[in-house]
Amino acid sequence: MEQAILAMLGIIITLMLYLDRGRRADDAQIRRDMNESNAQLRRDMESGFKESRSELKGDMEAGFKRIDKRLDKLTDVVMDLCRRVGRLEGRIEASDPKADTSQ
Repeated sequence: MEQAILAMLGIIITLMLYLDRGRRADDAQIRRDMNESNAQLRRDMESGFKESRSELKGDMEAGFKRIDKRLDKLTDVVMDLCRRVGRLEGRIEASDPKADTSQ
């Protein structure tokens, strides 16, 4: 009976060591796969960020150019308005020499 118990105990210990070695190998393989996947994800994210940054930079430059054009147009309109007001003041002064334009 003791012989059978010792044999079963030996089989159980051998089986546990075998299963533990397999589990450790599986854990190591999963760890390697996760590290590779994380590295790939990191590379993809960095390249995506670079693309997003370049697209954003292009959009911002286009927006700044559009704003510059609008400011140039606004400046032209204001300058034209100043010229017209100056001509009107000249006409008023020419038509009525006693007119006071300081008010």
